[in-house]
Amino acid sequence: MIKSAFILFLKYPERGKVKTRLADVLGDDLACELYTFFLEDLAAVVREVKAEPMIVYSGPAGAVFSDFPGVACIRQRGSDIGERMYFAFQDVFARGFERCVLMGSDIPDLPSAFVNDALAKLDSADVVLGPSTDGGYYLVGCNRDSLRRTFFSHIPWSTAGVFSETRRRIMEAGLISAELPEWSDIDDPDDLQQYLMRNENQTRPSRVMNFLKSRR
Repeated sequence: MIKSAFILFLKYPERGKVKTRLADVLGDDLACELYTFFLEDLAAVVREVKAEPMIVYSGPAGAVFSDFPGVACIRQRGSDIGERMYFAFQDVFARGFERCVLMGSDIPDLPSAFVNDALAKLDSADVVLGPSTDGGYYLVGCNRDSLRRTFFSHIPWSTAGVFSETRRRIMEAGLISAELPEWSDIDDPDDLQQYLMRNENQTRPSRVMNFLKSRR
């Protein structure tokens, strides 16, 4: 059986260091509290994914993520987000995994079926991407032999060209890519409003939704 990993690319929840764009409106304390709810909801997604979870995080050495008991943690390394993602794959593949998908914490309502579909797509594709509505991507995955540093080097991060440029790099490498449905992450107050509308009739328990409804 193919050994698969679900990489959770996270920040340790520290006041003033998480959800900084939301903190401009909510304040550092509430933004950090909201981020912890992101992690709680993400933990529910993890339980439904058919892969071994691995946390690759930025933050203090020896950090403990209480919402993910028993999940191995690796500190991020690298000088920018591209390097940190590349090394996250490299470090997890070094533990014997054959395919990995990586996702951050900014999409706590992403259906677990999307992650399982990404893993399945790697049966026939080399790389899988989940495009986000802002032109970036919310998920990236690949097989061990498909990992290339060029997919993460000198990408115009935080611009609308991230997804298209990454897909172009995959094609240039002569590899096959697959895509998931588009989804929206949560970076700023407008994203929170979209999240609320998207989940207004959701019956599944959500700490993020409970928090946002209580703040109306």
